[in-house]
Amino acid sequence: MKTRTLILPLTSLVFFLLMGCATTRDVTYLQHQIADLQGKVEILRGRVTSEMQENWVNFETSLEDLRQEIKILKANIEEDRELLNKIAVDLEKLKKDHETKKSNLSKDNGDNVVISSVSPVVPVTQTQEEPKKDMEGTYQDAYSTFKKGDYPNAIKMFEAFLNIYPKSEYADNAQYWIGECFYQQGDYERAILTYEKVIKKYPKGDKVPSALLKQGFAFLDLGDRVDAKLLFHKVIKDYPQSPQAEIAARKLKVLD
Repeated sequence: MKTRTLILPLTSLVFFLLMGCATTRDVTYLQHQIADLQGKVEILRGRVTSEMQENWVNFETSLEDLRQEIKILKANIEEDRELLNKIAVDLEKLKKDHETKKSNLSKDNGDNVVISSVSPVVPVTQTQEEPKKDMEGTYQDAYSTFKKGDYPNAIKMFEAFLNIYPKSEYADNAQYWIGECFYQQGDYERAILTYEKVIKKYPKGDKVPSALLKQGFAFLDLGDRVDAKLLFHKVIKDYPQSPQAEIAARKLKVLD
């Protein structure tokens, strides 16, 4: 009886020990499985984070491009305003000149002065006013063609303008808009070369900052980030207070 009584507790102990070993193995296995799952989750999390960062960069780039286009539109509007102001000033001047001549003619007639002695003055004044009027009209026609999106014809018209008026006050603008025509058509290499003409031929013109900035954008479109960044830095350095410098700075943040 004593032997049998001792066997039962021993059997129970072995049973419980075996059960304990099985449980430990299960726990270890589960721990390995959990660790493996955690590793996979971390990998997936890294992929998601990377994709989100890439999408965010693409979003910022698109937003910056949109802002840049708005800046160009604002510049176009400002140029239109300046042109209209100049035309208004010229018209006012012509009106005053006409009234002065009319007053002089009336006075001369009253004093019995022969009109033929006054008549040679009229053609001289007309020949002085006429070239400027033609210059502005020619430029405005080319610029209107550009705004309509007819870039091939706009290029021809701006080039014709530069051939006739190479040293006019609108020459740097005309050269710049030729570059814009190439850029809008996706011909980035020719756009870069044309912007370079603006920089070299008209170094004191107000289109130089825009030409440098757009060269940077054109290099980016060609996949050349190095030269693009160099140009953006140059805009910031040479024209720190300009709107173009603000655009260049924001673009560099995205690129860096």
